[in-house]
Amino acid sequence: MTTYRIDWKWKLIIVSFIIAALYFCIDFVFMNSPHAAGQSRSNYYTAEKRQAVQDNVKMYKWARDERDASIRRAQKYIDLSYEELWSMITTQALPRSYDVNEEMGSVIGGQKGPRDDRSSYEIDPVAKPWKVKDKSNGMMFPTNDFASYYRSGLDDKGGFDPKRADRKYLVNTLYPDKGTAFGVDDGSGYVDGKGNKYTFIAFYNHWVWSQWLTDALRSLREAYLYTGNEKYAYSGLILLDRVADVYPDMDVSVYRWEDGFKNAHGGTGQGKVLGSIAEVTLTEQLLLSYDAFLPVLQKKTAPYLSFLQKKAARYSLPSSKGTADSIKQNFENRIIRQIVPAVKKAQISGNFGSHQNVIALAAITLDQLPESAEWIQFALQSGQLERVAGGGWRISGGGVYDVLANRIDRDGYGDEASPEYNVTWLERMNSLADILDSYERVPSADLYKHPKVKKMFYAFLDLVMQGKDTPNIGDSGSIGKDNIWAKRDLVWRAFVKYRDPLFAQAAFLLNGNRTEGITNDLFQPKMEALLAQFRKVVQSQGSYKFNSINLTGYGYTALRHGDIEAWLYYGRNGTSHAHRDALNIGLYGFGLDMAPDLGYVTFADDNILRRRWESNTISHNTVVFNKEGQQPNSWVGIPRHYDDGKYAKLIDVEAPYAYEGADVYRRTFALIPIDDRLAYAVDFFRVKGAGEQVSSFHGMEGTVETGGLKLVEQKSGTYAGEQIPLADPAYSEQSKSGYNYLYNVRKDKDPIGQFYAEWKSAKSVSYNRVQVKPNLRVTMLGSYTDAAVAQGDPPQNKPGNPRRLDYLLTRRPGGESLFTSILEPFAKERTIKTIRRLSVTHEGAAVPEWEAMAIEVALQNGRKDTIICSLESNREYQLENGLSFKGFFGLTSMSSKGAKVQYAHDGTWLQNDGGKQESKSEAERLVGKVAGFTTGWSLDNRLELKFENLASFDVKKLVGATVYVDNHSVTSSNSAAVRNAAYTIKSVIKQEGSHVVVSLGNTTFIQQQIGDRFIYDIQAGQSFVIPLSQVRQF
Repeated sequence: MTTYRIDWKWKLIIVSFIIAALYFCIDFVFMNSPHAAGQSRSNYYTAEKRQAVQDNVKMYKWARDERDASIRRAQKYIDLSYEELWSMITTQALPRSYDVNEEMGSVIGGQKGPRDDRSSYEIDPVAKPWKVKDKSNGMMFPTNDFASYYRSGLDDKGGFDPKRADRKYLVNTLYPDKGTAFGVDDGSGYVDGKGNKYTFIAFYNHWVWSQWLTDALRSLREAYLYTGNEKYAYSGLILLDRVADVYPDMDVSVYRWEDGFKNAHGGTGQGKVLGSIAEVTLTEQLLLSYDAFLPVLQKKTAPYLSFLQKKAARYSLPSSKGTADSIKQNFENRIIRQIVPAVKKAQISGNFGSHQNVIALAAITLDQLPESAEWIQFALQSGQLERVAGGGWRISGGGVYDVLANRIDRDGYGDEASPEYNVTWLERMNSLADILDSYERVPSADLYKHPKVKKMFYAFLDLVMQGKDTPNIGDSGSIGKDNIWAKRDLVWRAFVKYRDPLFAQAAFLLNGNRTEGITNDLFQPKMEALLAQFRKVVQSQGSYKFNSINLTGYGYTALRHGDIEAWLYYGRNGTSHAHRDALNIGLYGFGLDMAPDLGYVTFADDNILRRRWESNTISHNTVVFNKEGQQPNSWVGIPRHYDDGKYAKLIDVEAPYAYEGADVYRRTFALIPIDDRLAYAVDFFRVKGAGEQVSSFHGMEGTVETGGLKLVEQKSGTYAGEQIPLADPAYSEQSKSGYNYLYNVRKDKDPIGQFYAEWKSAKSVSYNRVQVKPNLRVTMLGSYTDAAVAQGDPPQNKPGNPRRLDYLLTRRPGGESLFTSILEPFAKERTIKTIRRLSVTHEGAAVPEWEAMAIEVALQNGRKDTIICSLESNREYQLENGLSFKGFFGLTSMSSKGAKVQYAHDGTWLQNDGGKQESKSEAERLVGKVAGFTTGWSLDNRLELKFENLASFDVKKLVGATVYVDNHSVTSSNSAAVRNAAYTIKSVIKQEGSHVVVSLGNTTFIQQQIGDRFIYDIQAGQSFVIPLSQVRQF
């Protein structure tokens, strides 16, 4: 036998290699095994944020007040024993449902019909465990002793097993006079004698998870972060660990909607503990709380550990729970690592920014590479919710970059028309950006640097009217309450990140023009320096100033002058929470919404009231064509003219896809200043097509009187006809007009000449230190088949909404129609003396009103205005008062002292001294071709223009003008995807002869992004036009 001797040096090398290999294996297994605890630091509630809390609490009373409030909020949870907290968490076998019985109401014949069960029933898991209170009658359900039934069914894992439960507890003990079976629920629901199911326990269970648990975690988390007292974290960790025990087995899809278990999943049927939409909030609270409590998990001993260890000894639980590391492993493996698979199966899924935020939170909370980076990439990458062949659902990617490019327009608004819903896109995007901003290990995911994200923060401010309200566009707001959807905290966050003084001014405005209380963000570092910068901006520049604006991406124009403001909406009319309301208008005066949109519908589901009335065209201030609502497939209209002039503020927009049978659907609306504070409006609405056309306009709550009409009361029925009752379902099925929702009809079947309707407000406002009830008079000019006044109801379940509103309805038979009106808001005394239509000729021949309409408005102050709007901009028109005009829109004002001002947009006033010499110094419009533009994402987007008629025009005057690019060749054949190409020029960069480069600022040309490929709204070589305004004074 041969013996081999190994030199000691080789022995050392071999032993070292073995030790190194062992360490490598241990490290590899530890870092990559799903059983290893990973994170040791907080990546959301960072050390910097925690220090900021302590600094702010020391420095500011408001911070101390918030700390003290957090202690009070958390006290009711601290008062509970660890056993009570642990026992609150239920397992998969107990159903969940967000309502009891939405359709039937109370078991004993209470409220009937659709209702919000959360407001009709209530739970108190601590004072009244396993009971639901019917607030309509005070009765408690279920009527059996479910607490004992539940305890009798607990298995060796501490979970409920209905097969083990003792059925002797399934007897009505609360109301024995109603029978032993009345109101009894074993978890699957109580079924009455008529087969109606009432899911009391499922409702209770849902709201324990959805409300009690999330509030407990939030309260305990905040109290711990604000005070540093670990007792709050101990109680929170009891809850988190127990949730981790049961979470992997949770699947709400087995509790089906059709079986009476209602869960918020958007129709997919998917979810974990809750429906997929509600699951988002639950998982966010779980992840945030774990991140907050991590410092406590660095300690080897604590009271909560001994409690959990005893639980593990009693029950067959996933881990022994003897150490903090075992608690970390339990949470990371059984919650954090469950998140992305659940998202991919659509078990965690909601509106944009919901599951994406949860994925990002999971990634930074786990804090393991490459796993965390891969999850973040999944949240950002292209993908969507889609059906799986053979059944089920999946999410193929978070699609954040897709949404930024394809679903958020160049003005920063999401594809939902409603500002109320739209602002949640910003809230979610800000939340996502904030999560990723805290995580420096994947710096490429910093969303705050994305130009479209920055653009989103500027949105919503421009929608605000009179500094106090946002128009009720789509499912948004209500008539009875002012709403500003721009949020102070979001604007303040934008100031913190971007330091644009506009954000400081806006935050100041949204804080009631006060510097005190501007923020309650305890986590903001270096607060004093930030507040000093904020105060400096406000002191030097004042509050945010609202000016007229045209948002061509969103489709919204605000015209503002003194105490009078108007808006026109031409955006989405078929996306989620949109109404069929293209070219809808509204008007504000004296702090009052004088023509309020109906706002949020009664119920946001597919009900006939919503489809035929509340979101239909007829209930809005626009025109109904061919007895139908608008086609719900228009993304945005096509603006043709816009000007924020001193003498006229003008918007002109086409909505070519609103009606398939309408060749023209176009509105021109102008606000004409009277003095520094007051104005009136002129409205030209053109419709062309073979079908009847009805103009609908309603004013504010109050009384309405008419003049120039011989109204006859219709004895019965509705605007649909004397034989058609209010809300007649048969009519609603065969007609999409919605006319059967207008009642108390009074009609003039042959109106002659001009007529008016005047609304007097039911509300008093303070104006010039006097209480007044403002008026709005709408004077109609032109020829109409008939005119009527009728009433329609706004949603009646919105607090403060009026019982009904009065509508002025004017009808034309079809063909080429022009609806012309003067809108005159006044506080007490009228501002207009007389209104008359002027005849218009061209080369001696009368011109139809469709082509050109001229109006003379005599004001009470002695001024006389002549207004003309024409379609044929190259024709010369003669007006009966001796004036001549060529172009699109013109205004001549003659004061009582003989001073004359002539304003023209895309046109000119002509001298009438016997010749036809045009008295002008500049072109009516500039034209040319697009030579180039900025590609890709940029904060400074530029457009290179090659002019054909620039001549000696001073290009500095282009600033503030709108350039309209004819982009028809690149727009989609799908009308819902069509975008206009109208852009406001922010600055002129340079000029080289006829070539001029202008900047549009942070307004992108990108329409879509598909992978690395961009599709743009425009192309080089396309024609453009820039209409100009001229003003001459005599």
